[in-house]
Amino acid sequence: MRTWLRVHRAAQVCVALALTAGLVAAAGDVLVPVPRPTLDDLAGVPVALVAPLVASSVLVRGALAGGGSLEAVAVRPVLAYRTGLVALTCALSLVMAVVETVPYGAAAARNLVGFTGLAALAALWRRDAATAAPAAYLVAAMLLGRPGAGSWWDWPVEPSPHPATWVVPAACLGLGLAAPALPRLMPRRHRR
Repeated sequence: MRTWLRVHRAAQVCVALALTAGLVAAAGDVLVPVPRPTLDDLAGVPVALVAPLVASSVLVRGALAGGGSLEAVAVRPVLAYRTGLVALTCALSLVMAVVETVPYGAAAARNLVGFTGLAALAALWRRDAATAAPAAYLVAAMLLGRPGAGSWWDWPVEPSPHPATWVVPAACLGLGLAAPALPRLMPRRHRR
């Protein structure tokens, strides 16, 4: 088990989660300037909503580390270990957001869940797209979204943890964690 934790960078995941939580607590309300379509309108998104992208990238890179062919024939349930690592990290971020009364804490936890879910879904297509997909979605939401509108698609820039903004991140994480296990659960037909 120690070797699996080392290969899948569990220590780096813990450090990234702690640093992200510290950044959200210390400087979460500092605004990242975002240019809008009109040149005279310059808006901003809090750092607390952007910082979970780094922790999510470290988490997904760690979860996807290791030899796929070696893990496919492993005796231990490595898919369950990988799912557990991702689910435990996201659950820990949610618990930290509930326990500590940090501004933007719940929104940062939501973004970690959503970015991780998007990365897990993108990794089904290509592993190297796992970190690019959440970053591209965040940039699109920053440029096209309206913070404070509470819509379902621009959840990365929504500062309030409104329940409507949790639908897409929770669905992405659920699908991203469940999709790799689906082919194993379906019965196979034997050829004659």
